[in-house]
Amino acid sequence: MTKLLLFGATGKLGKEIAKVAKQQGYDLTVVVRNKDKAQQLTSITNNYIVADITHPQALTDICNGFDIIISALGKSISPNDHSKPSFNDIDLVANSNILYGAKKSGVKKFVYVSAFHSEKYLHLEYFRVHHEFEERLKASGINYSIIKPPAIFSGFLDMIDLAKKGQLFNIGKGDKRTNPVYEVDLANECVNSIKDENMVKEIGGKTVYTRRELNEIIQKAVCPAKSTKNIPLWAFNFSLPVLKVLKRNMYDKFAFFIAVMQEDIIAPQVGQIKFEDYIKMKIKNNSAKAN
Repeated sequence: MTKLLLFGATGKLGKEIAKVAKQQGYDLTVVVRNKDKAQQLTSITNNYIVADITHPQALTDICNGFDIIISALGKSISPNDHSKPSFNDIDLVANSNILYGAKKSGVKKFVYVSAFHSEKYLHLEYFRVHHEFEERLKASGINYSIIKPPAIFSGFLDMIDLAKKGQLFNIGKGDKRTNPVYEVDLANECVNSIKDENMVKEIGGKTVYTRRELNEIIQKAVCPAKSTKNIPLWAFNFSLPVLKVLKRNMYDKFAFFIAVMQEDIIAPQVGQIKFEDYIKMKIKNNSAKAN
């Protein structure tokens, strides 16, 4: 049985990749921060390795005995994430240490989840680190697949609580378009790409939306009595220099948000699930758990 090692397994996308890999018959092992994190995945696999990916020594020989590596590892873009490691620490340095170990251990395939159009926004830290790791992976000599979504549905879940409070807002006009993809659709593409040879694939969702439409879908599903707010772009741009000095990680996130709000970011339409159906499903599931 082909042995697969998955990094980033406890994230929303990582869990779905784990499910698909298991369903397709791979001998799956996940890397987790601690045993408590491993408990989140016991319904999928009991094979796990505990390692702090921010410590290079923890990754020494971690890839030994594995045929395939999938990395869905990346720092969260959520404003609610206040962890100290930066995009550079996680997305570039940690993934590079994994890649070094994979090459040393003779891994045959490395699948990496990157970011759509990372090569076009190298002045932004989020995109720079994704692009730089892509280039390192391509030059490694390992057979690779690089999967590049514009955004993932689960990345919008933070907005549900804002919508409940009537605090959901559009940055600028909200008229630029994008097509985020359902993490299950993306997970299928990641695992299926194991069979491909040195490929880069851009993957978006089934439907294209404006940024305003995405917010309005959430607001209508959560609390239709309230409406989304508009905050002018200049207000965010005004705050960026202060954030850059005081909270660099938060600055990098908001610089990313502002940039993507100003352009159409539309990937090839591969996904099958619509965003509005996903939000309805999540709200229904949350209500069922609460009861």
